[in-house]
Amino acid sequence: ENPSRGSMSALASLRACWPGREAEIDQLWSLLEEPDLALPLYVYGPSGVGKSGVVRGVLDALGTRYAILDCVTYCTPRSLFEAALSQFNHHVPRAANSYVGWSDCDSPAAFVAGLQEVIGEYGRAVLVLENALELEKRSELRTLLLSLQTLCHSAAVSVVFVAEAPWEEAHTACAFASLCSVRFAGYTKAQLERILALDAATVAPELEAAYRDFLPIFVAYFWEICRDLHELRYSCRAAFHQSMQPVRDGLLQLTDKRALLGQAKECLQRMRLRVYVREAAPQRWSESAKAAESLKPNPGTLSLPTSSKWLLVAAYLASRCLPRMDAALFCSRQKAHFSKRAKRARLSNEEQHNFSLQRLLAIYAAVQDGGDPTPSTDLLTQLSSLLHMRLLGRVSRPEELDTVRLACTAALETVQAVAKDLAFELGVYLDE
Repeated sequence: ENPSRGSMSALASLRACWPGREAEIDQLWSLLEEPDLALPLYVYGPSGVGKSGVVRGVLDALGTRYAILDCVTYCTPRSLFEAALSQFNHHVPRAANSYVGWSDCDSPAAFVAGLQEVIGEYGRAVLVLENALELEKRSELRTLLLSLQTLCHSAAVSVVFVAEAPWEEAHTACAFASLCSVRFAGYTKAQLERILALDAATVAPELEAAYRDFLPIFVAYFWEICRDLHELRYSCRAAFHQSMQPVRDGLLQLTDKRALLGQAKECLQRMRLRVYVREAAPQRWSESAKAAESLKPNPGTLSLPTSSKWLLVAAYLASRCLPRMDAALFCSRQKAHFSKRAKRARLSNEEQHNFSLQRLLAIYAAVQDGGDPTPSTDLLTQLSSLLHMRLLGRVSRPEELDTVRLACTAALETVQAVAKDLAFELGVYLDE
């Protein structure tokens, strides 16, 4: 078969699969078809307008080797590099290969070397990065990705960034490197109706005509309040199913178009109040509330190791007492209970703030009358358990290892039950 004819056939098939995106498909096709002309691409537009699907479809139609990665999922350069090389080589971690990637990639140089091998074997490699706005926080990684063609000494490697909005000060962020933008606008009413018409094949054959009559009404109701295609397709199916309920019950016939039109409008008015099940039915709300209530930890049945209980009590005190009053409250426990300064240090039960890990361990040692404040392995394990149970929460960023800050999220009733088990007088430290 003539290659040009095959390309035109693939392009026509792609256009048919994505109605309303013909211009964007043609633009991406022309930009990605010729490897020597490939520039880094920035594809942006609202959520649910077909950005990732069209990019994937164009690359599949061109027969290009590619890898698609999410910048949120792969939050470190190493994980992103290793996942990209695994996808380029169609390598899937599984039990047979001990769940390891294609190769270790602990530096940008190793990633570039791996890309050069991919290019040498397959001739072309396109790296697609979704949620590219996350790269605004990682300027070094973004600069590396924009420079891949230069680092690999080949135009056969291309990078496609996919995001919902452009980078702020894009030219400055890219150091004025060549970056071609492709914008995906929201669908028009006519385009949306064409796309939803493709779902007519999913309804019963006898309802297909009714579904096509229903579409213009649905688009008129929902086009202005929702532009996400995924939500619209879900809402359209749900609304049509509800509007056909009188037909299933035998109250109306498919030929009663005027009555069906009135039924459809009533359903759409109700559904407009909750797009994509954002408003649950009252029965579901009550069931969800009961389920959530049953999952709450019962203070009387909370089972924790002794060291975890002391940590929880110390965390609660650290969150309720000001750091400048630690000496009055904890350094001399017997005197602090009755001193005027300690009484002024007591806070309202509703007032709380975060605290450092070092302060938590110091209070933990103080409330046990001479405990060891050194962070042992066992103590840190118990602390991790409290975080996992969501009795404590971490408020500092994961990369801030030197200044770990925490917050106590446990309810007062839970802490009081734990303090009672320890025979610890919690009330003397509170404003009671």
